[in-house]
Formats: sequence, structure tokens, C-alpha cells
Amino acid sequence: METWIAAIAFVLTAAGCWTDLRRMRIPNVLTASFAVGGFIFHSAWDGWTGIIEALSGGAAGALPLLLLYRFGGIGAGDVKWFGALGIWAGAVAALQLLAYSILLAGCLSVLLLSLRLPLLRRWGKRLPWPWGRHPAEPGKGASFPFMLAVAPGYLCLLFGLDGFGM
Repeated sequence: METWIAAIAFVLTAAGCWTDLRRMRIPNVLTASFAVGGFIFHSAWDGWTGIIEALSGGAAGALPLLLLYRFGGIGAGDVKWFGALGIWAGAVAALQLLAYSILLAGCLSVLLLSLRLPLLRRWGKRLPWPWGRHPAEPGKGASFPFMLAVAPGYLCLLFGLDGFGM
């Protein structure tokens, strides 16, 4: 990823994290402005090739997440955010970030579920949880902002971490 594209993607990631962590919501004005800016930039920079790459990047970022959204795993803002990121960074970067983020979200989910174990529940209940039902409480309904997984995933993408040496 080129440096200036990485910088724009960093700003998009930081803004998405800020709003998602504070309100568990990513506003349309954020995702739409970045998406429109990406289309304008890529069309001016590369013409029709840029438009096609922006469209494919947006589709690669958003379409795989529609299934997760459909089943309630993530919010619509996350889908739109990944679409905007794909427009700027391209299909490959969007798919790589998606893979990192889903793996990290799975790890975070396992960690949070472990707080329900009898030995950890007492400690887990002391953990502040501003996003609804506390994960240490039994039953369904605990959630966390997806950007808690996307932000470290973006750092993995940015610094070229391949995880297990692949």
C-alpha cells in the first residue's frame, strides 16, 4: 500500500474506531465522505481504471460482510466502513484486513467468553464494559465494537505482519 493511501486509511480507521468505541456506531457521513472522496481521487488519478479498481475494492470490502450483518454479527456501519476502505486501499488490502479482523475478533470473543468461567468471573466483572451487557454475565447478548478487532488488524496490514510466517 502506498504511503499516502495508508495515511488516508489510517485516518479512516482512527475515525471509525473513535466513533465505534464511543457509541458503537459508525456514522454514514464518515463512510460516505471517504467513499466519495476515494471515487473522485481514483477516477481523477487513473481514469476508468481507477473507477474500476475503486468499485472492485468497495465490493471486496463490503460484500463479504453483508452475510455477517445479515445474521447480526456486525452493524451496517462496519459494512460501509469496509467498503470505503476498499475504495481507497483496493480489493486485496480490504480482504486482508477483513481476514485479520475476523481472526482477531474471534480471539477477542474467546477471551471474553473465558470471563464466564468460575475462576475468572469474579475478576471479569471488575472489567469496565461500556458496550451493553457485560461479557462475564451468563446468557446471550454481550457484544463489543468490531473496531476493537479492526484497529489491530489494520496495524498488521500496515506493517506487513503475516501472522504465522506465511
